[in-house]
Amino acid sequence: MRISSQFQGKMNPFHSMLHPFEGFYTIKEERKGSVVTAAIIIAVFFVSELIKRQNMGYIFNEADLTALNIGLIATKTVVLYALWVTCNWAVATWMDGEGTAVEISIISAYSLLPYVITTIVTTLLSNVLVKEEGSFLYYFAIIAFLWSCVLMVIGMQTVHDYGFVKTLQSLLLTIVAMGIVIFLSVLFFTLFQQLILFFYTIYNELLFRL
Repeated sequence: MRISSQFQGKMNPFHSMLHPFEGFYTIKEERKGSVVTAAIIIAVFFVSELIKRQNMGYIFNEADLTALNIGLIATKTVVLYALWVTCNWAVATWMDGEGTAVEISIISAYSLLPYVITTIVTTLLSNVLVKEEGSFLYYFAIIAFLWSCVLMVIGMQTVHDYGFVKTLQSLLLTIVAMGIVIFLSVLFFTLFQQLILFFYTIYNELLFRL
């Protein structure tokens, strides 16, 4: 009962996929977006990428099925989504955007819906199509990706009350901010590894001398 109450009065995410201007405006002005639904979409996003890697038709699957790295898939889906939301919120704060972190997270998740659905569909189709028909999978994936990108642009424009040009500027700055965060994270991780190795080497040297 408590779970069902989370969805009462909330907008169906498929509505925003087909009617983005109306749907995202409803999320912003009438608070009809659902955090639970957004979380489910991101969870399905992760699972769909996992299934795609392991269950894509063998004709089209170039991945090493014995070298599954769930952490890497989680990083490319859940962590990247969280980083997008955080950086976009930070940029919007600097550029006087009106969207809250919750609204950004909901709209971003809803915008991913075409890509997530297409990932599942193409994974299933890859097991019945022949190699000559593989171009259809590629085109479906490209269309879904562009669809999600368009939804993201409309969503960010609506939630932050930007013009089109300012929306593109904020999205570009968001991507730059993500790149900086990723670069610094890799740098700190590498330095941390080197520091651990340094102390480990000293420790072994002391043990050897003693």
